[in-house]
Amino acid sequence: MFALGPFVWVFLASLKTRADLYATPLRYLPAQLTVANYVDAWTSRLTPFSRFFANSLWVSSVTMVVTTSVSILAGYALSRFRFAGRNALLLIFLATQMFPAVLLIAPLLSQWYALGLIDTYQALIYSNLSFTVPFTVWMLVGYFDAIPRDLEESALIDGCGRFGALCRIVLPLAAPGIAATAIFAFVTSWSELLFAITFTTQTEMRTLSAGLLFMVGQYEIQWGQLSAGVMISTVPVAVLFTYLQRHLIRGLSAGALKG
Repeated sequence: MFALGPFVWVFLASLKTRADLYATPLRYLPAQLTVANYVDAWTSRLTPFSRFFANSLWVSSVTMVVTTSVSILAGYALSRFRFAGRNALLLIFLATQMFPAVLLIAPLLSQWYALGLIDTYQALIYSNLSFTVPFTVWMLVGYFDAIPRDLEESALIDGCGRFGALCRIVLPLAAPGIAATAIFAFVTSWSELLFAITFTTQTEMRTLSAGLLFMVGQYEIQWGQLSAGVMISTVPVAVLFTYLQRHLIRGLSAGALKG
């Protein structure tokens, strides 16, 4: 109930008129329901929320697909093959999660400027991948370790190649873990703010989290549109969590354990 409190408050604020938002004494429930805040937020020229939404959806989707693909191949290789530096590489992947993103802002900004990637999707996607890939690889290694190798060996004996065994045997069994990594990558990229406000200067390149800042003016905060924007921004994440909640919990639990 405590966790739902702020969510309910923002939802009610998004349905209030301007008079209800600034009424004295405070009105907890809107006297008149309205969806004007949603329409204004989505169609505003000053704060092109629809453009922000599309940018976030594209950046998050590409980050999710690339993260999942790389994590599957790297996690499988680290789980099934023994080579020099394997344990050190796993420790490096884990150690990257100890450093906050703010420590990488200066070097990444210099690098993107040198490569001409400021105000591009690539800068945001590459920056997000630097945080999502190490963690998801480390998590999938633990998940792949829990899958019996005898199943793959049986497929190899029957004439199936290593890649075929991965696609036909391992991936179906690892579906919960893969779903967990995909959701993690999407949510991390969707809610990211620091990279978005640092590596983008043009309004049309802002993501959703950075675009919401445009609704906070110097002299006024557009509480109605801001609340509506927050509610809209939760829809994709809420849908994904609702649809893959079971797989997400199973994947995170299994990936953290080694059988």
